[in-house]
Amino acid sequence: MKSKSGYRTSRWGISLLITTMLTSLIPVSPQAHAAVQNQNPRQNENSTTTSHTITIDTDDVIQDDFLGVGVNTIPTALMPGQTQYGYTEAHWEVDKKRIQTIEPKVARVWFQIDWMEPTKGTYTWDSAKMKAFYKYLDAFKTAGTEVELNFGWKVGSTVHDWFPIPGIDPWTSAPADLDAYAASASALLEELIQNRGYDNVKYLTFYNEPNGSWDFEAPGDQKAYYAEMVNKTSARLTADGLRDLIEIWGPEETGAPAWIEYMKEHADDAIDGYSFHVYGESYDGLGSAFEQRKEYVGDKPLHLTEFGWADDNASNWDAGYANSVIQTANMGVKSALMWQLNGVWTNDPTGGTNGTYTMWDALPLGLNPRKTFYIAGMLNRYIPEHSKVLAVDTNGSTDVRAAAFRDNDGHYTVLVEAKAGTEKEITLDFGSTAVNNTIRKMVYKNDILQEPNAILPPVTATFPGGAMLTDSNVSDDYNVIIYTTQPAETQVKLDNVNPTVRSGDSITLGAEVIDNIGSVTWSVVGQNNGTINSTSGVYQAPQVTDETLIAVRATSTADPSAYGVVLVRVLPSSLAGKVEVPTFSLDRHVFPSSEVLYLETATSGAQIRYTTDGSEPTAQSSLYVRPIILNEGSLALYKAKSFKTGMQPSGTVSSLYQIGQISSSPDGYKLCMVENGGDCYFQGKAIVAYGADGLFNYSIQEDGVACTSAILGDPIPGVNKRCYVNPEIPDELPVVTFFNAGFEKPATTSARPGPLTNGWVFDSRSGVQHNNGPFQAPAAPQGVQTGYLKTDGGVSGTLSQSIHFKPGTYQMSFEAAKRTSFGGTQSFDVYFDDQVIGSYQPESGSFETFRTDAFETTGGKHTIQFVATTTQGDNTAFIDDVRITLPLPPQDPFIGNSSFESPAVTHPTGVVTGITAD
Repeated sequence: MKSKSGYRTSRWGISLLITTMLTSLIPVSPQAHAAVQNQNPRQNENSTTTSHTITIDTDDVIQDDFLGVGVNTIPTALMPGQTQYGYTEAHWEVDKKRIQTIEPKVARVWFQIDWMEPTKGTYTWDSAKMKAFYKYLDAFKTAGTEVELNFGWKVGSTVHDWFPIPGIDPWTSAPADLDAYAASASALLEELIQNRGYDNVKYLTFYNEPNGSWDFEAPGDQKAYYAEMVNKTSARLTADGLRDLIEIWGPEETGAPAWIEYMKEHADDAIDGYSFHVYGESYDGLGSAFEQRKEYVGDKPLHLTEFGWADDNASNWDAGYANSVIQTANMGVKSALMWQLNGVWTNDPTGGTNGTYTMWDALPLGLNPRKTFYIAGMLNRYIPEHSKVLAVDTNGSTDVRAAAFRDNDGHYTVLVEAKAGTEKEITLDFGSTAVNNTIRKMVYKNDILQEPNAILPPVTATFPGGAMLTDSNVSDDYNVIIYTTQPAETQVKLDNVNPTVRSGDSITLGAEVIDNIGSVTWSVVGQNNGTINSTSGVYQAPQVTDETLIAVRATSTADPSAYGVVLVRVLPSSLAGKVEVPTFSLDRHVFPSSEVLYLETATSGAQIRYTTDGSEPTAQSSLYVRPIILNEGSLALYKAKSFKTGMQPSGTVSSLYQIGQISSSPDGYKLCMVENGGDCYFQGKAIVAYGADGLFNYSIQEDGVACTSAILGDPIPGVNKRCYVNPEIPDELPVVTFFNAGFEKPATTSARPGPLTNGWVFDSRSGVQHNNGPFQAPAAPQGVQTGYLKTDGGVSGTLSQSIHFKPGTYQMSFEAAKRTSFGGTQSFDVYFDDQVIGSYQPESGSFETFRTDAFETTGGKHTIQFVATTTQGDNTAFIDDVRITLPLPPQDPFIGNSSFESPAVTHPTGVVTGITAD
């Protein structure tokens, strides 16, 4: 559930569960309206290339006004919560530039009433938070983005004395006074649209996912309360002469189409468009969700205002961004808004969205965007706004999908998604229409290079205008292709996006223009931030006493709207009598799991003092004496300063680290050191696991140990290893180690479906669920969570993990149970690579132990996979405590040794002497 401490935890639970229960609905695929001869994909003679014809009927408009592809935004980058982690105006220059790069067509923008109304009826339009909010509106206006203002998303603490309903959680309460709420909404729109000229604010919505328990809480019938709120706000806007300036959308439900049905019956006169959210859905499952809601709304528009995936590698054929946009456009849904533009933190309520669902993380964590940026950004940029969607026919192909658009200037854009497997020749057939402009091709593939310039896929080929084009150069990878007659976006690529220079020194910056001609002109953003030669790019840094970030622009001379931003990191000068600033061994970043951080200074004998709360280090701050373990789930801004008696202290430098909770160790163990990086520190006796990729040596150690193969033995030569420690010495150890064997990650209070990776790779029909979650599963035999594997909508789930084995014969054991609260029995196969090692059909609602057949391997990396085999109905099996074991009964000559002496000695499977292997 969403809470003040985490906004997105609802995304991986009820949304998928409820939506995908609708198995009786048959997904409707878009069919071409033109009468064309069906041409199945054909194999070229003597070639592995397959040919596919996509026919576009330019006379058949299946949607007259597709608003476009957009984003969701929490506009708090320049507010407390973000700035406390080192975010600056220089960072904002990069964020603003990226918004203008992707040009989202619609942005759903979070808005908290406490930003404008700290006391009831008193509006503070020039408060610091409102000024920060206006900067986003300015950026979106420059980018040509229409804004969906989501009014009252959360309830900040400063209004808890008057805004919430008594007795309701004040952080998530619906407004106590609906008349006052309507007046506030009207006052805000008047200020934004009429007084400040934000005529791109076009749409108004209220709260977020009111069907859940994480937002808009009211006593009694919440649907009725929400309908009353919509009706009263609409009436107030009418009375104030503003209603014609804005469309009202609602109810922003997730997995609860009954809310749309209710609003249609009780608030339809006040609602101009109906909005909803879907997460984790396949192409066909999304079609089912659309079809049901379209039956409710009739002729009113339907908007998909949130969709997305937590796994950055989920931009793929089964469930991803391109197929969602294709399905949205072809089924008459008016918009498709991705969650989320970029990661942020807020301080009131507290929480963060970095590392999941975003195109890029908050910039203090690093400048590299996620893969999502490249595919979602390309779709945002090139799918035209307010366009006509044209009928397409993929002529029977099961390996390509497509949607076609014509904008108001007559430009054509065709979005094609091509499944991995074979090289392809794709023909676009426009029938009798001669496309008069050059057609440009842009391509996203999953192996795209993630780099700090954040350059969208550039033009890779051009084709002459005409009634048909044939592209013979589509690789066997997963491809998302834009073919368009629109002008390509000019982009500026910098030679070095984040250089470091000392005070007073100079550095030469360089850039190139992509998809246009000409050079760049250079300029420094802000006052007293140094100087730059506008043509040569030679930058002269100012004098600073502490680390300072400065934004420098490189602007295209051919297209002044296109530019790149260099974030110059200026450090204090090296001076006699002054200690050198410390250095960090790790770049600022979102790391998936625990890391080891080293601090150094070039001044011999100097001490390094550091803080983790954002405060300035002093001579009394924490002393750096050994490498710092950045633990799972941590977020801290490290500030460091060097001190030495008789010398002036150094300036202050900083680095921000957010550490995820991705499994990289045996369950129950914590990182304590990297191979050859120093000692693994702990007190008393503990068990140390040394290795990687599922192969570990285990040994009992006392009061620390050097993390080296010389001491601990080498379980997997040639691979970088780490040491992990567990103070609880177990009775038995894994033979081969699964990561997240007990499915305790990612932690959830509900259920979290894939696509995601955490040890296991989960698809859209598998994931993790909590004991008290919506599946009503039996208690987990290990911990409080299990994995689940399900079938619904004709789609069968899988979960898998690739790990290293040593040569030998093995079995696998696991606990499994069936879901008894809903659906039928789920059967599944277990694979070792492509070998089935067992078929199972749990018949009990209680967990039972299952064992696979024995299997052999000569060693190396192999994949274990659970594959659902039930193809009908809605069925779920729960899985927990997965182990690789030796064949029963174990015949291990080492069992019985209880001395646990070091150095560790391993038998051929890598298990340490003296601890029983199952």
